[in-house]
Amino acid sequence: MNARWLRLLGTGALALTSLLAHAQYSWLDDKGARVYSDLPPPPGTPSGRILKAPHGPERAAAPAAPAPATPDWKKREADYRERTAQRDKEEREADAKRRKERDAQCTWARGAQKQLEASRRLQWKNEKGEQEMMSDETRVREQQRVQQILSNC
Repeated sequence: MNARWLRLLGTGALALTSLLAHAQYSWLDDKGARVYSDLPPPPGTPSGRILKAPHGPERAAAPAAPAPATPDWKKREADYRERTAQRDKEEREADAKRRKERDAQCTWARGAQKQLEASRRLQWKNEKGEQEMMSDETRVREQQRVQQILSNC
């Protein structure tokens, strides 16, 4: 019977200490989240947002301070959506530009491949504007370069 009373007394002591340790203040912060604390809310918290406070003479009445200006979450959300839409638009435009450039390069490479595979000799103008004939080594190098470009098309 002694052990039973000791256990009951220990349980009661734990229950009393847990009552003393619970949060004495509860309020809503600027984001609307509920906050529990054993410390009073920060100065400037409107009294309408304080949900729970101790009810004894030890509680000092805090002077009412104006509520801090909180940013409008709807405006922030609209700004975020606008920035996201702008970024998506820029990415689509950049992708379209890259595709257009790649398509132009592929078209050029297909035409160059047809010319390089032809059995006739090729001529082009050099930096001085003079006509030159393409050597067989240059033709092979150009064919390899064109094949590399076409492998990405």
